[in-house]
Amino acid sequence: MKIKIIVVLLILVGLGTAIVLGKQKSKSLVLPVNQTVETTNQDISAIRTFMAEPSLELSFVNTDLPTQYFRVGKVTKVGNGENMDAVDGWVRKVNIYDQKELLDGQCSIYEYNTDTKNHTLTAVSIRGLRSDEASNLKNNGITCVSSSGNISKITKAEAETIAMGYLKRALPNFDQIKDQFVYTEQRGGESHDWVWENKNYKLPEGLSSRPYLYPTIRISVYGNKEIQYWNTVPLFEE
Repeated sequence: MKIKIIVVLLILVGLGTAIVLGKQKSKSLVLPVNQTVETTNQDISAIRTFMAEPSLELSFVNTDLPTQYFRVGKVTKVGNGENMDAVDGWVRKVNIYDQKELLDGQCSIYEYNTDTKNHTLTAVSIRGLRSDEASNLKNNGITCVSSSGNISKITKAEAETIAMGYLKRALPNFDQIKDQFVYTEQRGGESHDWVWENKNYKLPEGLSSRPYLYPTIRISVYGNKEIQYWNTVPLFEE
């Protein structure tokens, strides 16, 4: 009888442990999903606000390094070039999203980057469609055209209205720094650039940054009113 009682107790203890572990496992599976949804919503909200399009359709691509516009590390000269070694604490990652809608029927789209820490928009770039993407569109009855090479022009006043509208939506401190943006015109009005740099910023000794030497905000407006945008300020934050 005592043996039977002991066996029953062991079974009950085992069941209780299994239930507890099952609950813990369930929680560990659910929480990351909720966190991912919340993160995605924050990213999409930042992008839609910047573009002033509340219904903008986006698709998540992946999470990657923003090496095209932000790298910090230890630089060593190699012949006529240089090599940069990554440094702990200075590796940044961004979430990448594609806009589903084509740019004015061309075989290109906007691609957006948001930093993974605080979901600030760090880049808006124009990306040409890959051949498989163009083929998928064609299979769905949608055709796009390649750029003709004929680049339209826009006046500084028109471009400035567009650029300042985007910057005002993106930057909480826009009113404090708007007069610090430096303007340049490219190719007689085919594009207009505004750049802001925090030249008082200093990296820890021994570290360098590429391609921007300081926290930088840059926006380019083209003759067809398309834009490209970079904001490395949140990426420089430790």
